[in-house]
Amino acid sequence: MNDTRSEIVRLASELIRSIGYNAFSYTDISQKLHIKNAAIHYYFPSKSDLGVEVIKQNLEAFNNNMEAWKNLGYREQLNKYLTMHDSFIKKNWVCIVGSLAPSYDTLPENMQKELQHLVNTILGWLTDLLETGRQAKEFTFTESPRTKAFIIHSALLSALQMNKVLRDDVYKSIQQGLMNI
Repeated sequence: MNDTRSEIVRLASELIRSIGYNAFSYTDISQKLHIKNAAIHYYFPSKSDLGVEVIKQNLEAFNNNMEAWKNLGYREQLNKYLTMHDSFIKKNWVCIVGSLAPSYDTLPENMQKELQHLVNTILGWLTDLLETGRQAKEFTFTESPRTKAFIIHSALLSALQMNKVLRDDVYKSIQQGLMNI
């Protein structure tokens, strides 16, 4: 990927995680990268095109994680999932889903579609992990695996958001609670 294009996507991703999709503009990116807005429009004609690329890169990163974790034990895979956003705490970021979901209704349709795909991929993987882990007697829970996946994913999303507000150990506390299934 072209260096300028990569930097635009990287910075857009950081802005979405820190201040939200609706709160930044191409001007914010162009000023930080010392380029003209036209350079951003060259790669991403619309802001939603850029948003879609950020979501797609997050999906690719998640798919790479799933591939890297596939030979680990069920509990270790769950722990990797629960801790994959640890670096966000120091930066006061939320994950891409946690940032975009609250403004879902205001997102362009192409971004909504990509965000749904990302969330469904995450929840599908997590549901499968919980189901197979429970069958192997690694996990014990009473809910359906899909419901448990909703609970875990939602708890992590809200933990990152609450941590951003309280700047406390909310995320770590919830993480620890989720590891005990």
